[in-house]
Amino acid sequence: MTGLKEQEDIFNLIGANLKRKIKCFVIGGSAMLYYKLKDATKDIDIVLSNENDRQYILELMKNLGYAERNPKILYVNKKNAPILLQRAENRFDLFNRTVIGLRFSDGMIDRSQLVYEYGNLVVNVVSPEDIIILKCATERAGDRLDAANIIKNTNVNWNILFQESFNQMALVGDATPLNLYQFLLELKEDLKVEVPVDFIKKLEKECEEILINKIEKGKTVKVTKYKK
Repeated sequence: MTGLKEQEDIFNLIGANLKRKIKCFVIGGSAMLYYKLKDATKDIDIVLSNENDRQYILELMKNLGYAERNPKILYVNKKNAPILLQRAENRFDLFNRTVIGLRFSDGMIDRSQLVYEYGNLVVNVVSPEDIIILKCATERAGDRLDAANIIKNTNVNWNILFQESFNQMALVGDATPLNLYQFLLELKEDLKVEVPVDFIKKLEKECEEILINKIEKGKTVKVTKYKK
C-alpha cells in the first residue's frame, strides 16, 4: 500500500530524472489521497497524454528499478489495459488517454484543477466526479466503497456526472450512462449511499430511451455489475 507522502516521494524521484516536462493525470485511489479521502492506495494510477510520454516514463521507471508485469494478472479480459510496473510494494498503472472502457476526455482534463509540480513531472489531480465516472465501469467492490466515500465526504456536482456519462457515449459507446445508473443503484441499495432521487429518475429516464433505441435496432448493451 502507498500513502500520500510515499507517492509524492516517488513523483519527486521521477521528476528529478526526467529530461523534459511531462504532464500526467492521477486518477482512482492516487487522486483520492490528495483529497484526503483515502489513507493509502494499492496502486498509483497515471494517465499520460500520448504514447510517446508513456513510453518515456516506462523506460525511465525501468531504469529506476521498476519491473514490467503482465497486465492480465489484474485486468482479465479488459481492453486498453495499462502498462503495469512494480518495485517492491509500489505498483504503477500507466494509461494512455483510454482507461479500460472509458476515454480520458477533454472535460476531465479541464476539471483537473489541483496541480502539483515534482521537478519535471507535472501532476494534475482529476475531480471527485471524474473519479466516480472512471470507477463505474469496473467490477471491483473496492471501487464501490471508494465512490461511496467520495459521495459521503464531498459536495458532488451531479450535473457533471450526468453530462460526462453521456459525453462518453460519443467517445466509447452507449454503455457509460447505463453503467453509471447501475453503479449508483448498487451504492444506494447495498451501501446506503444517499443519491438524489431526482438525479436517479433523470438518469433512469435517459437510460430507458437508450435501451428502447437499442432494442428497436436489435442490439444489446452489456452493463458492468460487480460481484458481491
